[in-house]
Parts: sequence; C-alpha cells; structure tokens
Amino acid sequence: MVKKALIVDDFPFDAELTRRVLQSCTDDHEIVVVSDGEEALRELNKEPDFDVVLLDLKLPKVDGFEVLKEISSKPFLSDIPVIVLSSSRNEADRMRTRVLGAGDFVEKAIDYSVFKADLTRALAQFGFA
Repeated sequence: MVKKALIVDDFPFDAELTRRVLQSCTDDHEIVVVSDGEEALRELNKEPDFDVVLLDLKLPKVDGFEVLKEISSKPFLSDIPVIVLSSSRNEADRMRTRVLGAGDFVEKAIDYSVFKADLTRALAQFGFA
C-alpha cells in the first residue's frame, strides 16, 4: 500500500532531509512538498488522503500552529497524524502543538543522524517503518 506524506517546510534543505528520512523508512510512498502554510491547507483541502503531515512551525503566510489548528478542527482532516518538525526548543511550543492535536514533536537537529533517528521513531508510530 502506498503511503502518502505531506512535508510542509519553507527551507528546501530541511524539506530534502525530511524526504530522505521518509524514503529510508518505506519504498512505497508518495511525497508532496509545499513551502508555506497556505499551500499546505490548500493541498489538504484538495486531497485529504495523506497518511502523515510533517509540519514546520515557522512558515510564511500561515504558520504551523494555524495549520495544526485547521487540521484538528476539520473532521475530514483530524485523523491525519501530524508530526511537528521544528528548531524550537521552547517547551511552550511543544505543549501548544500537543494541545492543537500534533501526534509528535521532533526537534530539527544539526546532526543528521540524530534527526533521522528521532524522525524515524516518530514515523514508526504511524506505520512508516
């Protein structure tokens, strides 16, 4: 079964690292990448058949918190697991994402192997292993 993931990140380098981790988890996947929150909401409303959303918090146009709020408020989207990917080390940001319905929070690490291990663990919870 093909797994479909939406990566929402305004930094192409970070989006590419996230794509690489996803590709290492499963061969049978489709990955859609968008660079701002507005595009993410448009994509989700157009085709809500994603198996996971990998969401940065600091985005242009519509930030990640607003995207998360919108996902959790719509019944046809609220079942999609969201993994927040952020460089924020602020505990309040982590708590807020949980309250808004995020399934997990992965800190963007400078060391790729640390990021890969953390994201792989988070993805495994949602069937990407």
